[in-house]
Amino acid sequence: MPITTAFRRGIARVGRALVRAAPGDDEAMWGLGHGVQSATGVRITQETAMACDAVMACVSLLAEDVAKLPPRLVRRLPDRSRQVADDHPLFPLLASPNGWQTWQEFVIQMMAGLLLRGNGYAVIIRDGRGNPVMLVPVNPDQVAIWIAGGEIFYRVNRGNLLERAVLQHQPLLIPARDVFHLKGLSTSGLLGLSKIALNREAIGLAIAQEQQAARWMGQAARPSGVLQTDKKMSPETITKLRGQWEEMQAGIIRSGRPAILEEGLKWQPMGLTGQDLEFIASRTFQLNSVARLWRVPPHMIGELTKATNNSLTQLSQEYVNFTLSTYTTIWSQRAAKTFDLPGDVSLSFDLSVLLRGDITARYANYRVGAQGWLTVNEIRDAEGLDPVDDGDTIFRPVNMAPLGSDVFAANAVDPNHPGIGSEQGGENPGSGNPHEAMPRS
Repeated sequence: MPITTAFRRGIARVGRALVRAAPGDDEAMWGLGHGVQSATGVRITQETAMACDAVMACVSLLAEDVAKLPPRLVRRLPDRSRQVADDHPLFPLLASPNGWQTWQEFVIQMMAGLLLRGNGYAVIIRDGRGNPVMLVPVNPDQVAIWIAGGEIFYRVNRGNLLERAVLQHQPLLIPARDVFHLKGLSTSGLLGLSKIALNREAIGLAIAQEQQAARWMGQAARPSGVLQTDKKMSPETITKLRGQWEEMQAGIIRSGRPAILEEGLKWQPMGLTGQDLEFIASRTFQLNSVARLWRVPPHMIGELTKATNNSLTQLSQEYVNFTLSTYTTIWSQRAAKTFDLPGDVSLSFDLSVLLRGDITARYANYRVGAQGWLTVNEIRDAEGLDPVDDGDTIFRPVNMAPLGSDVFAANAVDPNHPGIGSEQGGENPGSGNPHEAMPRS
């Protein structure tokens, strides 16, 4: 139903009042943000934050890891088996959400907004029957929330020609049911909190330190050493000696060549001062501080000062369990609510691609799984191999039986012939009841 002019004006008045009445930082709370100033003088926006190598590493790592997880839309049947829910309108969008992005590219863009701004948005384009046929991701900086009559609307600024063309038939204020909205940590329940806005000082300090180090190298880089003498030399002699020294010693190829000094010259090497070492240590601390914001293990973004082989394995497992699983749950539950998934249909992500481990650990796990719950063909499929004949049988260890069952009933012992089963034709001291088969003193 088209929105009338009067209705739009009413929504606009209510929306403006809400935005102005928002406590705290409007940018962090209500969207349509264009950056916040940090105490270091660095203005924090999506672009400046991503220019920090630690932020870039954390965001790209999380976004790309979630994007590489295969999505699964499955239906659970009454017999507890599962089948692919390929009849649901959401299913084809998991392969091609729109005409210009793959699923992986779509997820990366949505995750970037969620990780940086606390919100990821995609406008849902529907067909005449109301079924979703396209997901159009939009930058969270171009979205603001509006409320009228208890209903939630999203004002989406069309930031480029593609968005203008694809969203040309969408109203200025898009109803909440037509927006796929991923939210992070929130204090209002309406919008996620912007990580880069609320943590502007930590990110700004990391950027300022990087800029300071670059200026130090570009403008005031300390030489590796000096040539000194007690004699007074003319400017021409100094220029000549500098040229000869650079010709003999400058560059990696000439490094390490023996130097022959004359005119009483002495080489005095120069090392890092305590202040320099403190500056380097502070940069390492700030890298850990940024990694902490996104709960990323420092070793995964290149900080290995305290890493050991044992700790790396444990930290990588915790990264999947405690960090990635949070974002996959956000995707799954929001998809169920936005696309009205029935109770027997759910969206999940296959985390096994990140938990494969080394070949020794994988084969050990397969060996355990083959003893009751994995078939040979399932194991071969996990390793990218073709199935084999008779590979769909589930094997169980022969020394296992249901609790309370008589494990010796099928192979009872003949009392006249201890150790010989009544159903067997020959002697087999190892069969039957092991207690009966044991020699008695």
